[in-house]
Amino acid sequence: MHAANGYLIDQFLRDSSNFRDDQYGGSIENRVRFLRETTQAVVDTIGGDRTGVRLSPNGETQGVKDSNPLPVFIAAVEALSSIGIAHLELRELPLTGTFGVGDMDPLASQLRSAFKGPLILNSDFDMVRAQAELSAGIGDAVAFGRPFISNADLPYRLAKGIPLSPDDASTWFTQGPEGYIDYPAATRAVA
Repeated sequence: MHAANGYLIDQFLRDSSNFRDDQYGGSIENRVRFLRETTQAVVDTIGGDRTGVRLSPNGETQGVKDSNPLPVFIAAVEALSSIGIAHLELRELPLTGTFGVGDMDPLASQLRSAFKGPLILNSDFDMVRAQAELSAGIGDAVAFGRPFISNADLPYRLAKGIPLSPDDASTWFTQGPEGYIDYPAATRAVA
């Protein structure tokens, strides 16, 4: 479930966009209610083992932010953990992001203990940063999105320390081969 990036569920969570005065607004418990009920409905339909949720707790996305996100997202993560979803993904922009910039450090290290399942970290990771966060126990996996666009052989490149091909954002989501099959592959030695 996409509950991040300023979309509907994220709007319910954040005090900059949720001005409701009913059971879905005001207190943190009320603002988390829509996420909890929606996630529970999905789990009841397809199972927790087939349900993942994405949150973006640190910073503003599409004009949506929270004045004090840590308690909101601790409550959200605890709710998701109690439901028993398959995994949680946190897309958190670093302060030096290349596709958006966080307005605070990522909160994953502070949210980790609130979620009992697999935690996936996302946004602007390179191999060094990914390994450091995994080694520190902050996450269980790291998602690499944009690097895969221009590096179909990304796992090979990361494992071998081969430089990555930069992506061309002007070709994202186009209808032709540009940006999908025209990036160079790393040369592999044949054994």
